Amino acid sequence: MRAAITALALVLFLSHVSISDDSSKFTMIVKVEKIKIESIELKDTKLSDAVNLIRDLCKKADPEGKGLNISFIAPKDDKGKTIDPVISDITLTNIPLKDLLRYVCEATGMTFKVDEFAVMIMPKKMAGDKMETRSYKVRPDVVDSIAEKDKNVSKDKP
Repeated sequence: MRAAITALALVLFLSHVSISDDSSKFTMIVKVEKIKIESIELKDTKLSDAVNLIRDLCKKADPEGKGLNISFIAPKDDKGKTIDPVISDITLTNIPLKDLLRYVCEATGMTFKVDEFAVMIMPKKMAGDKMETRSYKVRPDVVDSIAEKDKNVSKDKP
């Protein structure tokens, strides 16, 4: 009974928060709130390994047995080389996934975002919410003219 009241309160609360009108994103947010990880110990663990472990633990803890798609964008150093941050020591029991993700992100200088299809862990300095998609209408003859020019350029090259 108490779990049902808690779930109802969570749904009512989240319905008043401006998350998104997209129901699949709402479902992911609720799932991240609901899943509890029984136990996890991360000592000198690379973030990539921690993400794989969390993914497996989510699948075990998910009542549907599906788990969540959790991925991350690795940060880069000053020279542009990808680095895999190391978690020195995190040991937790009976913790909600949302809190576990927060602790892991704090320990590695990352942040996380719940999307409609996945939980994305990314560097804090990345503009995750500012990404936008643009599409442009192009007349079909423009594509043909580009292809024709490309064909002519390849003929000119020895």
